[in-house]
Order: sequence, then C-alpha cells, then structure tokens
Amino acid sequence: MIPLRSCHEIAFAVIAPREVDFFLAVADELKAISQNISIAFITFYEPGDRIIRRRGYKVFSLHKEREIVNSFSEEDIEYIKQKYSINDVRPLLLHEKYTFARYNEDNLIKKLISYDKYFEKILSENKIGLVAQELGGFIAPMALFYNCMYKKVDHIFFEPSMYKGRLFFNVNSIEVLLKDVEPQEKDIAFIKRYLENYNKEKTIVIPIKDRENFSSGIKRLLRWRFIKRFIGKIYSKYILREKEEYDAIFNQVKIHFSMFINSIRQKKLYSEPDYENDKYIYFPLHVPLDFQLTVREPKYLNQIALVEYIASILPYGYKLYIKEHPASVGAYNYYELKRVLMQNKNVKLIFPYENSYNLIKNAQEIITINSKVGAEALMQGRRVFVLGNTYYQNSRNAMKISDARELITYLGQETAMKPDYLFFARVYLSSMKGELYSLNKENIRRFANLLNEHLNFVSVINMG
Repeated sequence: MIPLRSCHEIAFAVIAPREVDFFLAVADELKAISQNISIAFITFYEPGDRIIRRRGYKVFSLHKEREIVNSFSEEDIEYIKQKYSINDVRPLLLHEKYTFARYNEDNLIKKLISYDKYFEKILSENKIGLVAQELGGFIAPMALFYNCMYKKVDHIFFEPSMYKGRLFFNVNSIEVLLKDVEPQEKDIAFIKRYLENYNKEKTIVIPIKDRENFSSGIKRLLRWRFIKRFIGKIYSKYILREKEEYDAIFNQVKIHFSMFINSIRQKKLYSEPDYENDKYIYFPLHVPLDFQLTVREPKYLNQIALVEYIASILPYGYKLYIKEHPASVGAYNYYELKRVLMQNKNVKLIFPYENSYNLIKNAQEIITINSKVGAEALMQGRRVFVLGNTYYQNSRNAMKISDARELITYLGQETAMKPDYLFFARVYLSSMKGELYSLNKENIRRFANLLNEHLNFVSVINMG
C-alpha cells in the first residue's frame, strides 16, 4: 500500500542503474545543502528499489505497487485523451513499440492505462512539489509527465544542450523552451569566441551519457560494461523476478548484432565526399528510433522515404549527401539503403565517421528534421531548412518548412548567411552548466544547487 499524505519537495524518476547512481548522489548533496528537504524516488527499475531504500529515501515502486490492467474500454482511452489533452494515444506508444519490437498495441494500451492509474494515485495521495527525470519517450516517463501536468505538479525533463557540459531544464514541457532573455555584450563576445573555437577545432559535442553509443554494434556487445549489465539483467529478471522497463534483453542483443552485420555489408555502399566537384545538399540521417522522431516528429519516422522524396526534387546537377549518425551505424536496413542508392544516382551515402563539420562547410544547403547537425550548421553561419519543430528554428538563418513538399520552392538558392550570434547567446543563457550521469563531485554539487534554487523559486511563487 502507498502511505497516504506523505510530503516530498522533489521526486526523482529513475529507469536504469546509472540514473539510480546519479540521482542518489544528487539527492545526498541536496540533503547536505538543506537538511530539512524531503526527497523521494519514483522507480521504473525494481532492482534499484533496495539500493535507494538503504540510503533512507522513500520509494514509489511502479512495478511493485501498480495495479495490473487486463482489459480496457473505449472510455478508458477517451479518459486518457481528455486528461492529457491529446487527440490519440497511439503516439504515446510509438517509442516503446518500435524500440522493443512490441507490436501488440492492445498490450501497450493496457500498460499505459495501468501506469496512468498508478501515477495519478501517487500524485493525488502524496504531496510532491517537483518531479525530475531524464527526457525519455517510453510509456513510463511520458505517462508520469502528463500526470504531473494534469495534477499541476512541477516537472523537469533534463536534456543535453548543444553546448559542451550544459543542459536544458525543460520545465513543464517536452520541448526546449528558450528563456526570454536579452543577451548582453559580454554574452555576445563569449559566443563569438566559442564559435571561433568550434570552427578552429571542428569538434562535435557528445554528452557523457551518450559517449559509449559512439561505437559499432559488436564493440558495444563486447564491452565489459555491456556484458556485466546483460548478466545482471538476466539474473534480476529470471532469478530474482524483478521487473524493469528495459527488459527486452535478447531483442537488444539482436538489434546490436544486426547493426554489426549491416555495418559490414554497408561498407561497399559508402562513398567518399567529393568536395572539389560535387555540388550537394546535406541531410544527416537521424538515429532511427530516437526521441526526436518517435515523440517530437513521428511523421518523419520513415527517413528512407524522405530521402527518396528529397532526391526526386533536387535541382539538376545537385547531389544529396546522407550520413548515418555515428551512434547508429548499421541501424538502417541494408537492402533499403542499397535500393535507394541504386535507384537514385544523385544520392551518396557518406562514410559514417566523416567529420560532420566538413560536410556542413562544403554543402550548398542543409536539410534537417531536428538533428543537432542543424544547430552545428547554424553555428557555421549556414542556411538550414528545418522540417521538424526544434528550438533552433528560431534562428534567422533557419527556414522552418512545415511540409517537405515546400522544399522544391527553396532548394538551390544558396543564400549567403552570417552566424546568428544573438540567437546562440540566448540558447547558451537558456541552458545550465551540468552533465547527466557524471559523478564528478563538482558536477553533482552544481546539479544539486540548480535544483535547490528551482525549489526555492517555486516555493516563493507558491507562497505569493
């Protein structure tokens, strides 16, 4: 039973081991800053429950305490649609459906309804001031977010910024909301130096939390950390009978192995960029099942179809350069890519580890959905056609395209641009210094201080 009327200033939602470790460290630091603060954890990861309880924190355990739903009605679906202010529940299922190959939507809806009831119950029966979690598209984090909005509980999604060592705190939003701030001269000067250094070093920003993904499928499978985690998952699931969200163990191994096989096959499909002779438009392939697509822009999930369309409307004499994201080499179907390249001679699949800086610099124009490559292109002062909704569409150098069919009107104009320093200063000021999952003491202290400031700010607003 969930104890009634407990009160917590903040509840961290955790879905995996690294989140348990990181947010426990932040929680301990928060307690050191303010001894009277009450902290709880909402867990989607049952093996972490005992670790958190040993540290003295209250645990709301989704898998232990939720009610199992075996059936549902149209009224149940309609209730969630009304409650979340959405037109359909299917978008809430997409990330889990495709990531874990769980194609039975009835089962996913039962899961959504079960999770929804649990989150509504704990938020109704306990006073929680703030829920904080990493941005994620699975049913659990999304249902928790929407219940926070429904119960008017403050909520933060943490999302890496385009700037190294900085985060967006998406307060009560799935999207990045830039602050309404007016950059000062010193801010503009800093950004100019930052962009000068970026153009000199030609480096891309890889958050600490994502660095292990920048390797081939087989390398990931052979990493000791992956093997240890794999064994731990099997032990937890089949021996201890503990539940977690990331429980599609063998499906994930299958995916990584498939990526490895595809990466070998695709070597004969790759081309070197010809910067001297090719006039090209660059479209970076997004990670196929990333949150950016499954939640923010599901209409562009089929990127292969989008590539084929862009190829069909390119001005004569232009090529379309496409490149896999370095974190998802081999994630695209080999035969699909081969077919596209054979049927569209104006499309080149570039080696995945070619420096994106050079591909951007030498491109006539860049098309993106909402990839960070779009932000990098804007940092170089390039024109970017933005198909999705993203914070950088607000730059004067970005052109928002609401429908891909509009591209035919604009491609090939090659308009000269200058870096939008004012916009990038605003983006910088809208982010916070910090890294998810870095256990560096200074990083933990900074993270805790930022959350404490937010809690104090909300407390003052509520008192007013």
